Amino acid sequence: MAGEAGRVRVVLERSGGLLGRSVRRGLDSADLPESEAVRLRALAREAVAPAGGPDRRAGGAAPQGGPVEGERVKGADRFVYTLEVDYTPAADQPGKHAVRTFSEPVPEELGPLLALLRAAPLLPARGRDAPR
Repeated sequence: MAGEAGRVRVVLERSGGLLGRSVRRGLDSADLPESEAVRLRALAREAVAPAGGPDRRAGGAAPQGGPVEGERVKGADRFVYTLEVDYTPAADQPGKHAVRTFSEPVPEELGPLLALLRAAPLLPARGRDAPR
């Protein structure tokens, strides 16, 4: 996600917990004032770029550290988070899609983005066209 321009859409799904209910929240830089859009782009870039290296996860490779999809998370009441980032640099360029799955404790570098997403609008549950 080089540069500050472009559209970023971020969706955070939290599942698990004691009740096992999933909650999805998301933000789109196109719907935000420019100053907030710049912040969202920067936080999303940090979330998917590994420390000290190129953004190799943009192609879909799993991040290092923490459980990845398919691994069993110990503790029945733990939350599991799935962070999806879609980045479109320009209308005539292909976009990038990154997915990062993790559980508690939340990786430190994701704290600011998760704090922002906790106040983001709720989204319909995965697989549903509209909320009921």
